[in-house]
Order: sequence, then structure tokens, then C-alpha cells
Amino acid sequence: MSTKYWDFFKSRETFVPIRTKIYFLSGQKREMQFMIDYYKDPRPYCGWFNIDKFATLRPTPGDFTEAEKSLKLVLDEIDRIKTVENVDYKKIYLSGFSQGAMMTNYILLNSRFELGGYIAFSGYVFDNDFSENTVIYDMSEQQKSKIEARKNYHILATHSFSDDAVFYQLSAESYRFYYQNYTDFKLLSFGNLRHVFPEQPIHPYVRKWLKESMER
Repeated sequence: MSTKYWDFFKSRETFVPIRTKIYFLSGQKREMQFMIDYYKDPRPYCGWFNIDKFATLRPTPGDFTEAEKSLKLVLDEIDRIKTVENVDYKKIYLSGFSQGAMMTNYILLNSRFELGGYIAFSGYVFDNDFSENTVIYDMSEQQKSKIEARKNYHILATHSFSDDAVFYQLSAESYRFYYQNYTDFKLLSFGNLRHVFPEQPIHPYVRKWLKESMER
């Protein structure tokens, strides 16, 4: 799934610095209850965690074990990339589609460092520190203080009104948390497209946002 990003970066428009390196990460193969219930397909698929037929965490909303393991894996890889490339964390951007978008949001809320920007295509926000549910709604004062220093994070999210896997209502409701707590957050919505990445009509805007963000 992550390799589908290559077409996004192959655009004729040069929108990232010439020396930019792109790393494609992928989750481990695991059973996906969503694929079993929705498509009757029991084969293991690459994913960051198991999800049910409603595209929410499995086996219960309170069990974040797989997501936490994936969180550590990605954070360790970011640390490795920082060391190998000898760059500041703010030169690193994180993005993902579907589960990758959910992990991008999860990392944003739980990272020990601030990255240059975060782009989430067709996902939603969840965090085990903020809610017993998979979607964040409200926070305590203690939880608000946890993200006080992160208010200026550069965050862009996209979602289709017609998404048949991660329903728009779930996604938009979860991003209400971002609207309330981050000063540089944008949600791009569009219609008449199912749960796919390559054909999203807002890619030109995303490229523009990324270029401008990297030039700051």
C-alpha cells in the first residue's frame, strides 16, 4: 500500500527539495477482521493493527496493543532516519493513507519529538491516552496541557464524503479535536470517490501545502 505514494511524488511539478529522500514504511501482515466481514477474505494483509468491519480498532476499543507496537516501530525508524540522514526532526514529514493516516495521527499525539508536518489521507484520530473510545471527543485539563506545546503543528487531512471504508462522519467528528487544539490544521473534503488514494482530486493542493510547509 505504501508504494502507491510513489505516483504522488512522481508528479511533473517539482514540489519538494531536490535532495529530499522518501521512505516507504509498511505494517506487518496480520488478520484483518474488516477484510473478513466486508469482503469475506481471510488472508493476512499488511497493516498497523487489526480493525473491525466498521474500520475501528480490534478486538475492543480499549485494546491498543498492536497500535502501540506499531507506534514504537515507526518512532524507532524515524530516529534511525534522523541519525542516518543527519537532519533535524523538523526536516522529516510523516504521511499515510487509511491505517497509515490513523498511525500518522497516533504518532502526532504520542511522539517524543516534533516533525516538520503531518499529512493524513482518509483516516481518523484515535488515542488511548485521551478516550476510552477509538475517537477523541473531549479532554481533561491534564490532557489539554499535554498538547499545549504542540499547538503550532502543521497538519493536513483529507477525506471523501463517499468513503465506503472509513466513513466521513467518523473521520470529521474525530478531527473536531484538531480544530479545537491546533492552529495550523486543514481538512480537505471531496466527494464521489471511495476509499482510494491515487485518484484523490485534492493532490495538487496537498503538493502545494507540502511545498510551502517545507520552504518555511
